[in-house]
Amino acid sequence: MKRVEKGSKIAIIAPSGMLDVGYLHKAVTLLNSGGYEVEIMSHVEGYKTGVFSAGDEQRAQDLREAIEREDIDMILCARGGYGAMRTLQQLPEEVLKGCRKWIVGFSDITVIHSILSKHGIASIHGPMLKHIAVHGLDHDDVANMFRLMRGEQVSVEVSAHELTREGRAEGVMVGGNLSILYSLRGTPAEVDYRGKIMFIEDLCEYRYHIDRMIQNLKYSGILEALSGLVVGQFTDMKDGATPFGQTAYEIIAEAVREYEYPVLFGYPAGHADDVNQPLVMGRRCRIEGRKVIFG
Repeated sequence: MKRVEKGSKIAIIAPSGMLDVGYLHKAVTLLNSGGYEVEIMSHVEGYKTGVFSAGDEQRAQDLREAIEREDIDMILCARGGYGAMRTLQQLPEEVLKGCRKWIVGFSDITVIHSILSKHGIASIHGPMLKHIAVHGLDHDDVANMFRLMRGEQVSVEVSAHELTREGRAEGVMVGGNLSILYSLRGTPAEVDYRGKIMFIEDLCEYRYHIDRMIQNLKYSGILEALSGLVVGQFTDMKDGATPFGQTAYEIIAEAVREYEYPVLFGYPAGHADDVNQPLVMGRRCRIEGRKVIFG
């Protein structure tokens, strides 16, 4: 993968939902002041189409150009939302297989992480424009993201949690947003989970929806096949008229109770506003106690 250092060129793409241009321009200003060259790709602004930042083909065109251009060192996704699955269907899989630069994002960008991981290509589940605009480049999670792209080791320690099952594990990190992973079941973007360490997080889901998705992963043998599980933020979970009776973490803990691999609850990544620590997807990492170690 290309190293990202001062002077590197960062391409900003919007492969999913429409974005807030205020966050866009503030983040660009901060990145420029931090010593990075930034290029906003052609269809990021002014092409809003419904809930999407631009049309499917336009979003795919920006992603393809950013991957194929030699002068671009890193690809930063503007935001999540919805649309990445539609974008990828406009793009030959061979283009993604040839990607040798960091692609960064989370939430709906899980689609891109998944297909890259399937082909053994690393990417970063991490902060996007809003987080950078609000917190700046010196915020610990943003700084860790750039450390990873410079080839440095990053270790994130998860706070103690009563449901955590500590241990040691090593494997390729895969995963992302649980709802997106569920939507990728049976598609060309689904990874082989055997022996992998899986990360999951989610936002604004009914607890019975969480249970349905987790039970799908259990019934299909995916949870049993893992070597470790890292559970991030499950933010703003909801109940129906009749309470489900378990929290999202309790649902997950019950589903993996019979397995022996380590399970860490509370990894500081996902949709909370204050912190979104990066994870390197598609590359081997280690779990040691409550630490997740990349590099």
